[in-house]
This record gives sequence, structure tokens and C-alpha cells, in this order.
Amino acid sequence: MELLLPVSCAVCGAPGRTLCRPCRLVLRRCTAAPGQVTAPEVLRDQGVSVFAAGEYEHELAACLLAYKNGGRTDLAPVLGVVLGAVLAAAARDVREHGRGPLLWVPVPTSARARRRRWFDPVACLLDAAALPPGTRVHHALRHRGGTVRGARGPQKGRGRRQRARAVRGSMRAQDVRGRTCVVVDDVLTTGATMAEAVRCLTRAGAHVPAVVTIAGVRAGRSPRENSQTSDAVVREFP
Repeated sequence: MELLLPVSCAVCGAPGRTLCRPCRLVLRRCTAAPGQVTAPEVLRDQGVSVFAAGEYEHELAACLLAYKNGGRTDLAPVLGVVLGAVLAAAARDVREHGRGPLLWVPVPTSARARRRRWFDPVACLLDAAALPPGTRVHHALRHRGGTVRGARGPQKGRGRRQRARAVRGSMRAQDVRGRTCVVVDDVLTTGATMAEAVRCLTRAGAHVPAVVTIAGVRAGRSPRENSQTSDAVVREFP
């Protein structure tokens, strides 16, 4: 099987493993303490807490880039474990102040991104993660038809205002009135996409106390700077 379908470590390129043992240990170490982190201003203004598994750099960034843009869906079980831990941390906090059953609402991928990647990264990771007892996934957000002005192209490389303008009005929510929802995404940069998802859900009648992400960009650094940490390993599809 290795001769027909060779696989290599998503971080260092060592042959024979999706993630070699040294890189797996480093990934485990940098995501060992998932919990609440400082929220971007746009989410603080909405009174929303942010939970993350780790910083978007080094091994974690390499795995996410390989998974999303390199087609490495074999990383879903590895990243699913990371996501499951931060879901558990968020559930413990939200349940202390929450109302009723807890729903995990993934940020939807756009039709254009789905055609390019052929899968929905966040939805697949939620399928691979162990959900805390008494919680479930609810696909309440959908992208609106058509293209929002300024939204064409990927978010990576855009500034805070450009990101906010690109996602404004891009989503709609359904079947969430009176429910407690936590938005889930893979990477948090400026918080613009998360904030738009929270606005949509709140407008539709949901209570949104928190958002969850696997990785957050360190304050003071741009997404482009963080993404370059693994450019030597990850080759994105055109």
C-alpha cells in the first residue's frame, strides 16, 4: 500500500506516517492546554468568549494548512482530537452560564472553496471530534447565494477592515431561535468571520456565549506571517 499510495509526515516530510512521532509529540505539547484566550475586539464588543487549542504557528499551522489546502484529509483524526479537547473546555464554561442544550455551529465553507477543496474542513473535523456529552452539531449557518461585493478570493492576506467588509451579509441562519449556540471554525485571525456568524445567529434568536477555534493567530502578527512558518513543507493546490 505504501508503494501505491505513499504518505509522509505533514510537518517534517518523514516518510511512512501521516504525522511522525516527534511531530505528534510537539503538536500534543502545544495544544495540551486548550482554553479561553483573549478575544479580538470585534468579538469582545459582542460579549463573546473565545476558546482555542493553540497558536497558529509551527506544527499546528503546518497540519492545518496541509489539511485544508493540501488535501491531507488523513489528518482529520489527528486534528479531530485537538478540536475535541477545546470543545470540552468550552462546554464546561458555557454550561455554567448557558441555557438549555448546547449546539456546535460550524462556519460554513463557501461554494467556491468547496469546489476547490472538494470537502468542508470544519464540518469534517467536527465529525472526527469526540463531542462532549449532551451536545450536538447543528448546521444552522448557510452562505447566501451570489457574491458579496469585495468577497471574491481567499481571506488570507486581507486586513481587519477588508475581512469585515468581505464577510458582511455573507451568511444566513435558520432554526436557532431560543437555542444556545457556539460557533466553531478552524483558524481565528481578525475575528471578522466569527463575528459575522455570531451576528447572524443572534439576529435569528440564538444565544451565542462563545466561539471555538483550533488555532488563533497571535496578537500583533498577520495571517501571512503565521502561514509562512510551514511554507517549506506545505504546497497549496492552485
